[in-house]
Amino acid sequence: MTGYESQIPRPALIDYNEYCLNTIIDGPQSIRRLSRYDSMMEQLERLFDPQAIAVIGASQNPKKRGHTTLSDLQRWGYEGDIYPVNPKYEEVLGLPTYDSVLAIPEQVDLAFIAIPAQYVPDTIRECGKAGIAGAVINTAGFGEVGEEALEEELAAAAEESNVRIIGPNIQGADFVHQHVHLLGGVRTNPGQLGMVTQSGNMGVALSIDAEDRGTVGFSYNIGVGNETDLEFHEYLQFLGEDDNTDGVVAYVEGMNDGRAFLREARSVSREKPIVAYKSGRTAEGRESAKSHTASLAGNIDVVEASYRQAGVYPLDNIDLLVPVAEALTTCPIPDGPNVAVLTDGGGHATVTADAIERAGLEVPNLTSETQKTLEELYELSPNLTNPVDVMGLSDHETMWYDTARHILEDPNIDALLITGAALGYEECWDEDEPERDIAIARKLTALVDEVDKPIVFNSMWEELGCSTALSHLSKNGVPVYEQIDTSVAALRALAEYGDHLSHVDEKSDFSLDTNENASPVVTDAVHDGRTTLSEFESKTMLADHGAPVTSFELAETAEEAVDIADEFDGSVAMKISSPDIVHKTEAGGVELDIEDEQGVRDAFHRIRTSVSDYDPSAQVEGVLVSPMVPNGVELLVGVVNDPEIGPVVTCGIGGTLVEVVDDVAFRALPVTEHDARTMIDDIEAQALLDGPRDLPAVDRDELVELLLSVSDLVTNNPAIEELDINPVVATEDGLSVLDASLELDAE
Repeated sequence: MTGYESQIPRPALIDYNEYCLNTIIDGPQSIRRLSRYDSMMEQLERLFDPQAIAVIGASQNPKKRGHTTLSDLQRWGYEGDIYPVNPKYEEVLGLPTYDSVLAIPEQVDLAFIAIPAQYVPDTIRECGKAGIAGAVINTAGFGEVGEEALEEELAAAAEESNVRIIGPNIQGADFVHQHVHLLGGVRTNPGQLGMVTQSGNMGVALSIDAEDRGTVGFSYNIGVGNETDLEFHEYLQFLGEDDNTDGVVAYVEGMNDGRAFLREARSVSREKPIVAYKSGRTAEGRESAKSHTASLAGNIDVVEASYRQAGVYPLDNIDLLVPVAEALTTCPIPDGPNVAVLTDGGGHATVTADAIERAGLEVPNLTSETQKTLEELYELSPNLTNPVDVMGLSDHETMWYDTARHILEDPNIDALLITGAALGYEECWDEDEPERDIAIARKLTALVDEVDKPIVFNSMWEELGCSTALSHLSKNGVPVYEQIDTSVAALRALAEYGDHLSHVDEKSDFSLDTNENASPVVTDAVHDGRTTLSEFESKTMLADHGAPVTSFELAETAEEAVDIADEFDGSVAMKISSPDIVHKTEAGGVELDIEDEQGVRDAFHRIRTSVSDYDPSAQVEGVLVSPMVPNGVELLVGVVNDPEIGPVVTCGIGGTLVEVVDDVAFRALPVTEHDARTMIDDIEAQALLDGPRDLPAVDRDELVELLLSVSDLVTNNPAIEELDINPVVATEDGLSVLDASLELDAE
């Protein structure tokens, strides 16, 4: 961690209203905090809406960025003052050139910097002296190529000079409505989406994608680069407060402070949808991301689960970013996942219904009342349900509107997907007058407002661009897509966003505790430089936090083991307890199904002898004695530290199956009851949780309580690096934690 993040607090993470409330409660100290917040926001407003721009590294060479940037500002409508800076020239593109920003006679708000990396820190210091609010640094050659010291110097220069930095190592940025085009020869189509990207090329590509669609554009196109100063979550906060931005599109390679991003996303997503594509989905991709932006890249499953938890909709196909964002910012948000299909072809009906159910959405039956209405309306076949196929009736002038209205008024239906050859055939192929289709389109867009439910249109004519009716739909709140899968992806995103909005207050706030409530067991171990706890220590801590740990006692001698075993009914299990022995079975430290006193004595001695041979230097507390537990569904629960997200809880299929079945769900800590329940629902092997054959079903309420206990334990003890509870066995009497291990960060 370098620069601003490591040295001063980030008031940007505090909600403005919270500042106002704190001012009332805390008095003068909070007034100072509020003043600092206002000052920071004013500085960002100067950066993103500059009245004057200095181009440092201005050039007469048309191939240099210092030339193209000046040209773009001049030809694409920037109305503020422009000041070229380069001591080599007297003028560039008809503008007088200055030796440095300190020589500019007027106030400058933003500097665009395109000079060699070694000169950038001192240039930022000059910007600070000149009162410049921020800088967009095109220059590469910092941490992404191993020049960490130079990047640290840049961060220090930004802090001491009070200059906010976008970059370095970026293609540029585009503040679209302000006509501040700093991308170098390209400009972004105007609209209401804010885009933040860790790849300038991807930002340009997404902008072109939006322009090709013709129905969506951007308020901002910001490349973040190395995030030496301004970080991803701060851009997100700015866009969340920007009046010209209705939603956010993000291309992410890795984050240095993913936890701050989650907190900000949770706040912004209450009012504005956020869609993201996370690259680095393979080992090669993660390595490429690290070298590209010098950012950390976490496990893709962990990151995407955490994004959903925070209200960010993750996509696994970057080509879906713009189409899905369009739906989220133009359609009403549905109350549920129930989709009706209206089509003029049986093939489209079947394929679309399959795609909807594959996406995890529902295709429910219409109510009997709706079915009867449709049968009477057009003498359709009896038992008409969902999908609704109106083959042969599509020429009826009011059919599409009337049928869609009755479907959307059905209480079983949350959204409608219209698919097939509707609205386009005549105009695209027969060149007939489009008035009839346009009239239908107008009625459908009006219907969306009437019923406040989304309509998504899938048309084979969309790519041809020849239908005025389809164009009217897409520009008035009914997005039109060429591909069925794209249409379904949009509906799934709408349904998930609706679910998020209905539960956002029940989800994690992603705030982690400090060491104030840490367990003495953990603090003592950290003080001693230990990085692992014994099973006895681990189980004791879990039991203290309410986890259903199987009864256990520690025996230091064989006779103590016999006495403990006598307390339990039936056979017992015996295991070595040592912070130095992680793989107990390999060390010969586990004995199961021991039924009598002599067996206990013999097992105790075998365990001690085997462990001593395995690791003579191991510190041994003794041997744990526990009752054997009946067979049941075996689960795992744990905590891992993701390099991007931080601590996350895991839950999935455990025991011996963990080696062959990768079926685990994740949530960022701390988790709420809602987080825990949805996490359990994410496990694919639901049939196993429901109890296969003669095994009892998993008590989901008890599993929720276990997840909450683990969350409480780890958030109170941030030194815990990893927790592994495997197996947790579901028996007739409930859950039983059979084994647990804890690893610590001793630093």
